[in-house]
Formats: sequence, structure tokens, C-alpha cells
Amino acid sequence: MVNIQTADIMSDYFSTYSRNVRVVAWILRFIHNISNVNKLRGNLVYEEFKKAENLVFKSMQLRSFQDEKFLAKMQAFKDEEGLLRIRTKLEDSDEKEDFKFPVLLPANDVVENFWIIKAKKLVKQVLNECVTFKRYKAKHVEVPFAPLPRE
Repeated sequence: MVNIQTADIMSDYFSTYSRNVRVVAWILRFIHNISNVNKLRGNLVYEEFKKAENLVFKSMQLRSFQDEKFLAKMQAFKDEEGLLRIRTKLEDSDEKEDFKFPVLLPANDVVENFWIIKAKKLVKQVLNECVTFKRYKAKHVEVPFAPLPRE
């Protein structure tokens, strides 16, 4: 039987997040097919993508978050799947669990619907480098009226 460890997943090997998850899902299917009599065929299903995504997240978290004091300050906890999540003020709301307790990700791994460390700083950095944004952000120059001639 083949066992894959979270540390073995290279979560930043491919250029895009979706490609990374898809490749990990195919690897997990291959491992399943060589170790089980019941072979999976056809396209990948949602459960396979979700399992692959969780492994990619665990790999990112394992490499980035080793400081226990930092995790305690962020009010991080591990869920039933072993992912680090953040407690938010929405804890008592009727929202989905993924929204109330977003997955904790490092600043350089930008993904939607997850809590990204230093995201505000990252957004400001990107906006400050954007020429189009600088044009729209620029204040209009107001020229003071010139005094009229005396005659």
C-alpha cells in the first residue's frame, strides 16, 4: 500500500492554483488505483478535488506556519481534516462553516475564500504598482482663478 505524506506535496510546483490541485488529484487517483482492486475511471469528481485541495493546503501550512505563538495570536485551530483555520467574529452566525472559519494561508498563496496573512498589505502593494489605478487615484489639479485686469 502506498502512503503519501503532506510534506511530499509540492504545492507551488505549477504556475496556477487550479493546475496544482488538479495534478495532485490525479496523483491521488493513481495511488488509489494501484493500491485497490476497485479502479476509478473517467473524469475527476468533486470529492477527489476536495481531497487534493486539502492536501495542497496542508502542505502550504506545514511549510509556512511553525510558530505556535503566531498561531495562538491569530486564534488558529485545526479542523477535523487537519487544516488550520481562523476564528472570526462570525462564529455565532448562520453562515457556512468555511465562511465563519476560513482556512489560514500564507501571504504569497492568494486564493479566494480563504484567510490570507497580510492580504491588505499585498493588495496595497499590487495597487500601488498598477499604472491604471494610479491614474484613477490621482487628484485632479485645480487651477486657481487668475485675477482680472483692473480695466
